[in-house]
Formats: sequence, structure tokens, C-alpha cells
Amino acid sequence: MQEAKRPYALQLKAMEAQLLSIIKSMAQDPSLIGDDCAVIELGSEQYLFALDNFVEDVHYSNDYFSVEDIGWKALAINISDIAAMAGQPLFILVGLSLSDSIEDKENWVKDFYTGLNQCAEAFGNPKVIGGDICGSTAKTSISITIVGKATKALMRKSAEPGNLVCVTGSFGETGDFLQDTTKAVPAKHLRPEPRLQEAQALLQTDSQAALMDSSDGLAQALFELAEQNQLELEIDAAAIPHGKSISLEHALYGGEDYELVTICMKAPKGFKVIGKAKPGMGKIYLDGELLTKAKIYRHFTDTLTTKFS
Repeated sequence: MQEAKRPYALQLKAMEAQLLSIIKSMAQDPSLIGDDCAVIELGSEQYLFALDNFVEDVHYSNDYFSVEDIGWKALAINISDIAAMAGQPLFILVGLSLSDSIEDKENWVKDFYTGLNQCAEAFGNPKVIGGDICGSTAKTSISITIVGKATKALMRKSAEPGNLVCVTGSFGETGDFLQDTTKAVPAKHLRPEPRLQEAQALLQTDSQAALMDSSDGLAQALFELAEQNQLELEIDAAAIPHGKSISLEHALYGGEDYELVTICMKAPKGFKVIGKAKPGMGKIYLDGELLTKAKIYRHFTDTLTTKFS
């Protein structure tokens, strides 16, 4: 079985909370940090700001990503952050640090922007308004800043006991592939589809819903929502949508799904109910069995945490 390169990024996720704690302690206004996007109110308007890095051999591999796929996914993961706030994307700034190993940089950039533009046209049509480009003696690194707008941004912290736990799409395809990259590459891994329309349906159904995306895994999103809202979540394992060949473990912990996870009053179009919220203290029960955070990272050896402890 061939091991994927992506798990290195998931190793870093195991210490993300520690790093975010440091950043928040040094930020001028820590209250602005903590959701999928920062929400800035300008007059009566809510503007959304997010940034995602997309790094060679951390987030993608040239072994199975075309350059057009790289362009698509680099933008899609940013648009997913906007969807996770029930917003619409407006503008993007693109930073490219191109590895010296790329021999034909002109065609690489053309192919990258072809994929990026295809994604933009399919999902909200955000406009490129600038960026930066430079060379790199290491790997290629892409950084995209996205600006969006919301009539009412849906935050992670707004759920109530009695609400339903709902999700879009299906889970585990990418996580399953990244454990054995000799398998066929799922299209969802190469070209995820941000759930903009589903987020708008949720907003129309419940403007107080708690919402986030599942980029770091369904289990991680469930823990985040449960803890931020001080709720206990009872999840029905059989209700979690995943393919027949995908294990429940990969559906819960695989990550890279870019689906939406919400706690809301009722499931709107495009969402499926997988559980219910009760008063509690951030715990999750799967068919009555208590889940622990340790399971989120049990596939990967977190070799870096000790350096920050």
C-alpha cells in the first residue's frame, strides 16, 4: 500500500489549536478570529475574508493532480469557506511561489488559471483583482485570499438544544484514497464543489443555524460545533452518508470533504439529518458510544506537537 503525502498536513492539524491559541493571544482583536471567515461589518453590509494555503506535497501531489486541477482546488477550498458562512464570493487575490523545478512556468501559470477560472465560473464567479508571484527554491506554494459578502453570516456558535445535526453530500472518499493512493483518484479530491447553493437554502430555512465546513473531517467539525455551542450531539452512524466501499472510520476522520455541517431547526434542501443536539458540554455520542478527540488523528503520528508543548 502506498502512503500519501497529505497526512503530513493532518499531522500539523493536531497542533493547530496550540498555534491558534498563540496567535489569538497576540492578535489586536481576538474576537475576529475563529470562524471559517472573518466577518467585518461595513455600514449595513457584512463582508467575509478568508485565506487558504495550498502547498505542493502537503495539500496536493503532482503524481495525480494536473495543473488545472491545482488551480480549481486552490480556489474551491476558499469558496468553501465563504459557503460555510452562507455568503457569496466576490474577489480573490492570488499568491504564487513557483518551484524552480517547474521548467515551463508560462504554461504552468496558463493551466493553473484555466482551472481556477473554471472553478470561479461554476461557483459564484469571484474576480481576480491582484496578487503576487515569485520563484521558490523549495516546493510550489499557493496562497489565495478571498473576499465575500453575506446578507447574514452564519457562524459556528448559534445552535440550540433540540436542533438537528445535518450535513451535505457524502464523506470519506478522499480520506480513503489518501490511505492507499494506488486506488483510483476520486474526482471530489481533485475538484471539490463548494456548497454555495445549499448554504443559501439553509440561510432561508434557519437564519440562526450554526454552520461550518468539513475540510478537516466530519468528526472534527462535530466536535467544534459541540464545544462552541456547549451541546451534546447524538449521531446516528447509519445516517452518515458515505459510499458502500468507504468505511465509517474514513467518513468520520478522513477530511478533505468540503461538505457543510450544521446544527439547525430543520433540514433544508440538500441536507441530510444525521443526529440531534442536546444540552451538554461538547461531547459526541455515536450510536450511544462516546467519541474522543484522539480518534481524529489516530491514523497519523503527530511528530511535531512536542516541539510546541
